[in-house]
Parts: sequence; C-alpha cells; structure tokens
Amino acid sequence: MKRAAVAATLLAALLAASLWNIRCLDRFTDSVLAELDRSEAMWSAGDFAAAADALSQAKDKWDSKKAYTHVFIRHAEVDSVSDSFCELLSQLKTSDEGAAGGYEKLRYHIRCINEMEHISLGSVF
Repeated sequence: MKRAAVAATLLAALLAASLWNIRCLDRFTDSVLAELDRSEAMWSAGDFAAAADALSQAKDKWDSKKAYTHVFIRHAEVDSVSDSFCELLSQLKTSDEGAAGGYEKLRYHIRCINEMEHISLGSVF
C-alpha cells in the first residue's frame, strides 16, 4: 500500500511539474510572439531600423532563456528558432521588402515548440 501511495504521489508531482512547465512556456512564447508582432508592425510601416531593433529585443528575450530552452526543448527546435531569428534580422538590416516570409517562418517555429509541449493524446501515446 505504501508503494502505491508513493507512486501516486510521484505521478501527481510529475503531472504538476508538467503543467507548470507548459504554463511557463506559454507565457514565454506569448511574450516573444508579442515582440515579433511589434517588429512586424514596424516593418509593415516601412521603418526597417525600428523593426530590426524590436526583433533584436525579441531575440534577446529568446536568448535570455537558453538555460531553460536547452533543457526542456529539443535542440533541433531551438536551433530552428535561433536560425530564423538571424535570417529575419539579416533581411531587416538589408531593408528586404520580402521579410513577411521570415516573420511567418519564425512565428511557425515558435508556435510548433509551444504545441509540442502541450499534453495531447499524440504526445501521451
């Protein structure tokens, strides 16, 4: 009986930690996506320098959580986001009119990371 109680407690603690991790990741990705939206709005208005600055702030926010992302998220996904940030920043610094695809690519990678961490039947089975 004691083993079952310990196992149930351990499972409950793991579930609580998973839910806490999902909540933290949601807040983090939402804040990065908000910075990305702000940058895209500036880019749409034709202010490439301000868009690059806002994107740099989003990248700094992403980089500030390296300890978290490298532990809880697959490295390939983290690398995809980092590469997308660099590509988009390069497009903005050269005043590339076609940066819309870069914004979408970056947004897609960030959303994928968030969705992968959420609990679903596919992630359980």
